[in-house]
Amino acid sequence: MTAQVESLPTVAGLPWTVFRGDRESVFLALGRHHAELIASVRSRVDQQWQSLMSRIDDPQWAERLSRIIDSTTRQLPVEAQELAWIAAGAGQHELDLWVYNLRGDLGRDGTGCSDVCTANDGHVVLGHNEDGDAHLRDDVRLITLDIDGDPSCTVIWYPGMLPANSFVATSAGLVFGLDHVPVTTPAVNGCGRHFVARHAQRQSDGEAARRVVRETPCAGGFSFDIADALAGRADVIENAAGRVSEVSAASAVFCHTNHLRLVDGTQAGLSVADDDEWLVESRARRRALSSAVESAETSSGTVDAAGVLAALRAPGVLNRRDDLYTLATAVADVTDDRITVQASTKAWTGRLSAFVRGEQEEI
Repeated sequence: MTAQVESLPTVAGLPWTVFRGDRESVFLALGRHHAELIASVRSRVDQQWQSLMSRIDDPQWAERLSRIIDSTTRQLPVEAQELAWIAAGAGQHELDLWVYNLRGDLGRDGTGCSDVCTANDGHVVLGHNEDGDAHLRDDVRLITLDIDGDPSCTVIWYPGMLPANSFVATSAGLVFGLDHVPVTTPAVNGCGRHFVARHAQRQSDGEAARRVVRETPCAGGFSFDIADALAGRADVIENAAGRVSEVSAASAVFCHTNHLRLVDGTQAGLSVADDDEWLVESRARRRALSSAVESAETSSGTVDAAGVLAALRAPGVLNRRDDLYTLATAVADVTDDRITVQASTKAWTGRLSAFVRGEQEEI
């Protein structure tokens, strides 16, 4: 079978492509449609992907890589196969895509992302800043995957990545914001964090998605911010080298950046020096984000979607460094069925239930 591929008008500066069909056809088409762009990202000298490939010349890194690939393939075979199909469609070596996707599972990794979530009085809002290297700002885009048997989902996507590690909204009424958290010694019997995220995002309800995140150990670390429209709740679950802790955002606004707040970050394999450059930056960014959220709160102590967007675009939160650049911001009000996206042009607001299906219904 052949996937249906549709290009939609650009949203907030982000190209948007929709893929519909069976799983194999969709992922082959995803790779094939972006083959030239994936090849370009792969070949850039002294950039992220190239530098990651050089790591596996070290025997320790190579052994970690092999063991985590084996563990991921055994525990999450569907998601591992999806990556293989992207590679095949793009004409790239599958191993190269594994190295790129396991960047945060092989050892200490920098970079960012910021999240705000709240479910105060059952009104659920989740906002996410997608931060990465500035040289990726013309590559990042929106894709929709409408796969037979799965909830459809729309993703802020990096070509070459499994579509899972950023901001994802699904037709199961779930919205995910993913934040990198540091792991110095990975759990080699765990799974690549992108693959855990993708498995959670394929679930048909929030309870199943949260169970995946709690019970599937990540080799590296992610904070999973999850908004659940049907249950009227928002949760933050940290999974770092298989150590898991969580909190509900039911009674307060919860802000997360790129350091552990729930799992004990002083444990062996997780601890980072207090003067670590990325830890210092993450803590400062969270303070700025919390302050901006407080400024946006109403008299009742709540913050709405507009306030979350303003906080995520505030000074000290919005990044403009070459090695830490806010590529896009997305805010989902799952209660009011609204989604706002802002990247290189003005913000766009649409109907969330249409957005997840790959339909543009501007509000």
